[in-house]
Amino acid sequence: MLDQTTNRKIDSFLQKSPNALKKLQEMATETKEFPPKQLLIYNLMRITNDVQTFDTELINYLAEDTELASLLVQKAKLGAKTGMIISAKQLKQSIKRLGYGFVHNEVQNRFARQYVGAYYKVESQTVKSLIKKSIRLAYVAKGIAKMVKHDNEAQCFCAGINFHLGEMILALRDPKSHSEINKMQRQGADKRTAELNILGFDSGELAARKLEEWLMPDHVVNVVRHNRSVVDVKAPNAKFAILMKFAEFVNDALIDKQSGPHAMWDKAYEYLGKLDVKMDIDTWSDQIRLIYIQLLETEYALYQR
Repeated sequence: MLDQTTNRKIDSFLQKSPNALKKLQEMATETKEFPPKQLLIYNLMRITNDVQTFDTELINYLAEDTELASLLVQKAKLGAKTGMIISAKQLKQSIKRLGYGFVHNEVQNRFARQYVGAYYKVESQTVKSLIKKSIRLAYVAKGIAKMVKHDNEAQCFCAGINFHLGEMILALRDPKSHSEINKMQRQGADKRTAELNILGFDSGELAARKLEEWLMPDHVVNVVRHNRSVVDVKAPNAKFAILMKFAEFVNDALIDKQSGPHAMWDKAYEYLGKLDVKMDIDTWSDQIRLIYIQLLETEYALYQR
């Protein structure tokens, strides 16, 4: 494994390489496989996460997504058909009939389905695996946010579904380098060191460039950019970053299927303490089982074709 001095040299020298920076920007710009309307979906999630939001703001955003608007009007049984022009009055009636919680879940699932669409389109099994992992992380992050009473589930969902975006892009645009990075990791290097050594930048920076292209909020970009290093996150985003690392830990444990709630408790207790949340092991076990059950049900529904 490379020592800290070597890490610093790689970080300070390679990240300033003009060729590395050029490749970084080209890889982000050329990648078109993933949903481009993330800002719209994020804003819809954000305002439906807040029951005090004025209907007008939500309706204005819904008007930009006619497919979703049509779906909501149909769900509310107000007679809309795909392709029909939907009025603001119909949308307002639909929101009132369905409720903010229902609309929020529909928006959230639409976000996930866009990634499911990419899952079925790409051929790379590595990318498919990363997409599936990211979708799971988004729902786990939302569940953890709810569990610790975080005030913005939307930002956690959005960060979760994009947490591994950089690695997805890398596997799509440069599978050879991705393979070399994995080889270095097997030989003992940590992931970020391997990426900096092979590429001159890390996958967090690559994801951040793509999120900036999609005009995502700064706090989401900042946390995804430093997904390997919480200490580098801006101070106002510190708890958000810790929550996402907590969610990543839980997601990895659930994927492993050998780490039950009690086996996860010591690490979970540490994260809960960092988030200023008091919880006993029995409450933790109940909450994490609920998150897992909901995750399985949601995942089953999402991948139905």
